[in-house]
Amino acid sequence: MANTPFDIELNEMTLARARRGDMDACEQIFRSFQQPAYSVAYRICLCRETAQEVTQEAFITAFRKLRQFRGDAPFWGWLRRVVINHAITSLRKAPRADAVELQDYHGQSEASSDRIGLAMDLESALAVLGAEDRTIVWLHDVEGYNHREIAGLFGKTESFSKTRLSRARQQLKKLLEAPVSISAAKNAAAR
Repeated sequence: MANTPFDIELNEMTLARARRGDMDACEQIFRSFQQPAYSVAYRICLCRETAQEVTQEAFITAFRKLRQFRGDAPFWGWLRRVVINHAITSLRKAPRADAVELQDYHGQSEASSDRIGLAMDLESALAVLGAEDRTIVWLHDVEGYNHREIAGLFGKTESFSKTRLSRARQQLKKLLEAPVSISAAKNAAAR
């Protein structure tokens, strides 16, 4: 998998204490992983409030099921999967929300302005995609999940993941080639 902000070393003693219900150890785990968990939840949900709820629910679930963590993989991978599962579940439950407009940012130099502009174009283009497509792109291209893992998260087949990723990438390519159409696509998606 790709490098991830979740890749945080967790002391085995802290994990053992948390498994026994030690609230100080649980708080230490929460403080260590709260920001990466929120970041992943936000990338999937694109809503701060929903991401906060997902993060909170994911930690509650993780602490309740901590004894089920076998330790055959890093703790951060297990926790990240709990967060992603909660985020996908929230997408399934929520009605489709309107995309948020990003404001233009004027960088210090032309090069940094171009990089920021490209990042904003990508963020805007991702916001145009449907929630499932955006999540599949994020999980595959950023988080490093393979198609089998993504299919498992959605309860679908690998071909579902491959097809949706291919279509989403085609749509992103069209949107990024003609940035003016991003606003039009957002407006059409909101209707």
